This record gives sequence, structure tokens and C-alpha cells, in this order.
Amino acid sequence: MNITHWQDSEVVLKKWGILPIDNVPKDVIDYLNNNVSDEHANSILAGHIKEEYSYKDWPPFVENFILSNINSEEPTLGQWLGKNKTLSKNVPLYLKSLWVNFQKKHEFNPLHDHTGLFSFIIFLKIPYNLEDEDKFFPQPAGDYSTSRLSFVLTDYLGDVFELKLNVDKSFENKMIMFPSPLKHMVYPFYSTDEHRVTVSGNISLLVE
Repeated sequence: MNITHWQDSEVVLKKWGILPIDNVPKDVIDYLNNNVSDEHANSILAGHIKEEYSYKDWPPFVENFILSNINSEEPTLGQWLGKNKTLSKNVPLYLKSLWVNFQKKHEFNPLHDHTGLFSFIIFLKIPYNLEDEDKFFPQPAGDYSTSRLSFVLTDYLGDVFELKLNVDKSFENKMIMFPSPLKHMVYPFYSTDEHRVTVSGNISLLVE
């Protein structure tokens, strides 16, 4: 049985404090696919992507699923949650913002981070094969960048490096969650005219 790129990424992601979630419920996926608003989100996002739209008035089951993946017992995100217990009383988390990116060929998301405590990406549609993408800029050492989602991290020596994820069709209907200050970017793809569709959002503390 061949290991998919998603399966290959799961262990690596957890090592660097990024939580892979492969059980996004069908009702959540259906809602995200069928309830995009016509309100552009470009003015509040860093992406060099023309079609970015906000979701409005999402139902409780969407927010409940997303928040259910965060708890202090979960080692991948629990450490970051513990570091941010700066208030004198327990304060609930809430889904502050939710939007969708319809990324076209040649568009990209530059290096950026997010507001809030945690952020996430749900992969709805990945229209290309990595083998086709890699033909555009062959790399003898195999360090491909085309179409990759890349997180910028530091290793135990303090050296900066890119954790490039081989996002392909095996990521569809799956999700990753990470601390909002974690810088990341998405390189452009070239091999298809179809959209790469991803949903992102930010989770914050509900402080009145």
C-alpha cells in the first residue's frame, strides 16, 4: 500500500506543533462548499488572490467541530494553549473569522501570519498533481517549491528553515491547525486552470 502525501505529512506536522485532522465531517464540508458569501475578504487578507470571500453567520456545528480539536490534553496544540493562559480566569475560545480562497494559476499567498490564538486550513479542492507541477521548475536536489504550502520554522539550533508540505489531492477534505503567529506561505501553481480551494479561519479568546 502506497503512503499518500497526507499520511507522510502527519508525523512531520505534529513534530513541529501543527495538528493534522483527517476527519472533517461531511456536513462541515458541505456547508463550506455551498455557503460562500459574495463579500470579498481581500482587504483583510495578505493573499495575492483575486477571489477571497468571507463566510457569514456560520452554523454552530461548524464552529463546534473546529473548536473541538483544541484542548490542553492534546500535546500538539496544548503547549501553545498553556503558554497563553495569561488571564486570571478561564475564557472560552470562539471562531472569530472564516473565509475561502479560490486560488488561480500563478496566484500566491506571500509570507504572513494570522491574528488570534489558533488558525487553520481546510483543503476543499487541490486540482493538480505534484508530478505535473514539478516539471515546470525541475530541482536536481528534489527541493521543490511550486504549489507547496510552506511554514517557516526554527530548528533546535535556531536556524530558520522551510517546512514544505506536498499538498495534493490526498489533502482534500482534511484540515491542519496551528498557532496563529506561525508564519507560512503558499507558492503558485502552474499546471491547471482550475481553482485551488481552501478555507481558513482564526480562533480567538472570547473576552468581553
